[in-house]
Amino acid sequence: MKRMRKVHIANLPTPIEVLKDFPHPATIFVKRDDLTGLLTSGNKVRKLEYSLADALSYKADTVITCGGIQSNHCRATVACCRILGLNPVVVLRGEPVLPYDGNLLLNQLLGCEVRYVTRREYEHVDELMESMAAELMRQGKHPYIIPEGASNEVGLLGYIECMAEMKEFIKRERIQAVYVAVGSGGTYAGLLLGKVIHKVDVDVLGVIICDTVEFFTEKVCRIAQVAVDRYDLGVGIDKDDVTLVDGYIGKGYGIPYRAEIETIKKVAKFGIILDVVYTGKAFHGMQNHAKGYKKILFIHTGGIFSLFPYREEFYGPRS
Repeated sequence: MKRMRKVHIANLPTPIEVLKDFPHPATIFVKRDDLTGLLTSGNKVRKLEYSLADALSYKADTVITCGGIQSNHCRATVACCRILGLNPVVVLRGEPVLPYDGNLLLNQLLGCEVRYVTRREYEHVDELMESMAAELMRQGKHPYIIPEGASNEVGLLGYIECMAEMKEFIKRERIQAVYVAVGSGGTYAGLLLGKVIHKVDVDVLGVIICDTVEFFTEKVCRIAQVAVDRYDLGVGIDKDDVTLVDGYIGKGYGIPYRAEIETIKKVAKFGIILDVVYTGKAFHGMQNHAKGYKKILFIHTGGIFSLFPYREEFYGPRS
C-alpha cells in the first residue's frame, strides 16, 4: 500500500451517539460527522484532507470545484482553502437568490470566486472546470481540480479511514448495518473499501438521493478500482458488494417532500439536525428500510447550513 498524504483539518475522531428511545425496532446510533468542524463541517472535510494534500503536493495555488447552488462540499472546500492559503474557485449549478442565505452567504463571506451555470451547462461541468484550469494556467496560476463531492480515488481515502475509526465500536456494539446518503458516491465507496481493508463485519448500505442505482453502482465500483490501482490497496470491490436503497429521492435532488420533512422534525427532537438534500432523505429511507436489523449506525454527513434556505418548506412563507 502506497503512502497517502493528508492535511489535518477535521476534528477527529467524531463521536458516535445513540438515539435513545427513538421509535424504531432497531437501536439507532449516529456517527456525528456533522461535527468535523464548523465552517469545515460534514463528510466532505474527511475527503478534502486528502484532496487538498494532493493539491499541495502538486504545488497548486488555486482549487476549482463544483456543486449545487447550496453545495456543502463547495462551502467546506472554500473554508479549507482559506485555512491552507489556497485560492478557491467554485462552479455552482443554479441562480443565486438574494439576499444570500446558507452556504451561499458563507461563500461570499469567505471571499471565493463563483461561476453560476445552468443545469444543462452543469452536465459538462468536468470539461468546464478543465477549461477554467487552462485559462488560469495561461495567467500563471497553478490550479487543481476537485470533482463534485471530492468523490474520486483521492477523496474516498477519508472514508477508508472513517471505517477504521468505527471498527472497534461496530465490533463491540455488534452493529449489523451502516447507512449513509449517496449523492456523489465517494463516501460510500470509501466505506466499502474500508470494510474490506479493515475486515469489518457489517453491512454497508447507501440511500441514493439522486440519479439511479445503476448509475451509482457503476460509479462506486469505478472510483474504488482507480483507488485500488493508484494506492496498491491489494483488495477490491465489485457490483455484488454494492447495496443501494432507492425510493426516497422524491421529485429530485434538493427537492424535499412531506414525509422527509416530518422525519427531520422528529429526529430534531433528539438533538440531531438533518438537512433536506442528503441526510433527511437518507435517514427517512433508512428507518423504513432497516426493519430486519437490531442495531444500525447512521453516518451523519452534515449539511446544516443548507437547511436555512428551506425554512418555508418547514413553516410556511415569511409573514
